[in-house]
Amino acid sequence: MSPVDGLGGIASRLLDFEDSLEGLGMRSQLYTYQRRSVAAMLQKELDPRDVPDPLYIPVKTIDGKEFYLQPGTMEVLQERPMTAPCRGGILCEELGVQVRRIIYCTYAHGF
Repeated sequence: MSPVDGLGGIASRLLDFEDSLEGLGMRSQLYTYQRRSVAAMLQKELDPRDVPDPLYIPVKTIDGKEFYLQPGTMEVLQERPMTAPCRGGILCEELGVQVRRIIYCTYAHGF
């Protein structure tokens, strides 16, 4: 994952595990896996680039050519279509610690 620019490089700082995150105004420390989760949440919220449409699955022919199949409609394409990314979501890791990561993410947004 490459962090998106903006917000003073918070996503980059989260992925720099040597950074103590001083100056962000938080009292508690995040574990490495929590920092990755917050960085991924920020990436998902802030990255405006289109993503490959998850409804199309890659399929290879016998001779190794790849095409994309949408199983619901049986549509077959030579190139995978792109779509706008979904914003938001649910973080499901450990009960209790999500609140801390959500606070970091919210604080980074400036809400």
